[in-house]
Amino acid sequence: MESTVFEIISELDSFFPKEIEFLPCTEPFRFLVTVILSGSSTDKMAAISAEKLFSAYPNPHSIAGAEREEIEKLIHGSGLFRAKAKNIQELSRIVDQHGIPDTLEELVKLPGVGEKTASCYLQRVKGESAVVVDTHFERTAFRLGLTDTHDRSKASREIKETIDKEYWSRLSDTVNSLGRMFCRPKPKCIECPLSKLCPKVDVKQE
Repeated sequence: MESTVFEIISELDSFFPKEIEFLPCTEPFRFLVTVILSGSSTDKMAAISAEKLFSAYPNPHSIAGAEREEIEKLIHGSGLFRAKAKNIQELSRIVDQHGIPDTLEELVKLPGVGEKTASCYLQRVKGESAVVVDTHFERTAFRLGLTDTHDRSKASREIKETIDKEYWSRLSDTVNSLGRMFCRPKPKCIECPLSKLCPKVDVKQE
């Protein structure tokens, strides 16, 4: 591990609290659905939509048997509700019959579950070390020089190849948090605690 990368990891670790929570739910199926709902949305809206959905249909069996239009109405606020309703209902049928798999390779085969959602599930629910690459992470990791690509799958592979596994989960949380707070599309470099280590600190300011 290069010293600069180690310095970035150390600075991030010391700046952010030891416990970082993006979604409060940890019940496996509900968590998986909530992460699906967060796609192209916010964690807040995803949590609200999940609460509406699970208040009406509390388990995979009931969601699988619901009218699609009813699911769409309940999750409308999370955006892309038709596609999400279809995926969530198909996911529910599979989980109702077979349960939720435990590996990344099997999780990404589920409807609506991409690598980010699967990695997030493994990290939060299963307690495994995982690299979770979403919009915030990809943008921020690229600017910090932790990866040289904007392709999320490639970025995940690069992180896994260059950074020890023990750091993956914590790095995912801290880089994501940095992206939400400071390293936005129009970054707040002057305020950012990583500005002295960032190779792209001179990007356009807010």
